[in-house]
Amino acid sequence: MRRILSSLLVLAAISLGSTDAARASEAGLVTDLSWGATAAEQDRTVTAIRDSGAKWVRLSMQWKNMEQAVPGVYDVWWLAHVDRAVDLADAAGLNVLMMVYDAPPWASGSSSRSTPRNPADYAAFMRFVATRYGDKIDAYEIWNEQNISRFWTNPNPAEYTRLLQAAYPAVKAVDPTATVVFGGLSTSDYAFIEGAYAAGARGYFDAMAVHPYTYCGTGSPDEVRRNADGRITRDSFLAYREVRASMLARGDDKPIWLTEFGWNTSTLGCDPSRGFWQGGVTEALQAAYLTRSYALFAAESYLGPAFTYNLRNNYWEHDADSAEARYGLMRTDFSPKPAFDAFRAVAGLAPAPGPVPPPPAPPVPPSGPRVELTSPTNGSATRGSLTLSATATADGGVARVSFYVDGSLVKTDTSAPYTFRWGNFKRLAVGPHLAEARAYDTSGAVATDSATVTRLP
Repeated sequence: MRRILSSLLVLAAISLGSTDAARASEAGLVTDLSWGATAAEQDRTVTAIRDSGAKWVRLSMQWKNMEQAVPGVYDVWWLAHVDRAVDLADAAGLNVLMMVYDAPPWASGSSSRSTPRNPADYAAFMRFVATRYGDKIDAYEIWNEQNISRFWTNPNPAEYTRLLQAAYPAVKAVDPTATVVFGGLSTSDYAFIEGAYAAGARGYFDAMAVHPYTYCGTGSPDEVRRNADGRITRDSFLAYREVRASMLARGDDKPIWLTEFGWNTSTLGCDPSRGFWQGGVTEALQAAYLTRSYALFAAESYLGPAFTYNLRNNYWEHDADSAEARYGLMRTDFSPKPAFDAFRAVAGLAPAPGPVPPPPAPPVPPSGPRVELTSPTNGSATRGSLTLSATATADGGVARVSFYVDGSLVKTDTSAPYTFRWGNFKRLAVGPHLAEARAYDTSGAVATDSATVTRLP
């Protein structure tokens, strides 16, 4: 029904010549609805989204979690978890953007490789997703930040274009009205986009997408830095204007979506000489920058929905004083920062009267799982491989224990002892990383424990 209504509104807007202007005002949120949170946390998240006034919500799906070992065989827990996230967003009347990324080892050829060898495998999975969710999902984003090695092994615009060329017709064959979005790039990387056009990307997406994070994570929306050739640097907030110029130079007038942007509120400083590229800002400055960002977006008719990253601090990091942990408009306990009220104002709502009240908590069954990450210990450091070990118990039995590093799944064990030596840790950047153990019982309940470990040079 929401898709049908949107189509009628678009037709009406076209007759008035104002479709792009209407889209530019739409405020969205990146949320943790599909990131493994408990059902109770999902419910509180939807309450907070409704209270924020957001029109759009961005969900994500790690392909390697969904179709882990065998093509066409899907993980029951993860499928049910994402189903619930989509259903909650749909019931709340939200427009849904679903981002799908991260290939399973059977498709990539190695647990250390994030990208598929055959784009047709990804296209088949996208066809499954589009078929399963139908008009509950309004748009599909093809991968995430494929211009950096964190999300794409050996980034290459031509290789990404081959994936795009396979995925676009797969989605459209199932849902012709869905918007297919070019994977949001880390910063406004117009050089990567120009490479994609050279490889034949034009005609295989309905909207471009970038993530206009700023230099050092602390730059203001108005700060402009320039290259020697006079072009705005890709890590300036306004560099999406350079993306627009690159697209128009290639005869393409499609809209640009901002599928992530934001500022974190850690107390850390940016120090590139030490490898620290993300500093934090004060909570008041986070709110001011958010307000200014949406004012700038509103002035550009070619911009589509803009998604603030993110609604809540990373729940698994418990408000740790790190850049990744503190991008939220709310803290882990759902108490709002000033930026939450700023977002409400952008969305046309009055400031919230106070913290979003949680729904009544259901009784916690005694059979819930319990987990302790025994290795690595918090604050430890290593140069080579990383040993991940945990102990887990549950009255009804432990179904599995999954180990994550920086939010990415590296190993799942279905029986004790739960331990794994991960050789690819030495491939990560020098500096701190988050290790996590998640234990699931037979009913799907989950418990987590985490530790920060530093990779030494």
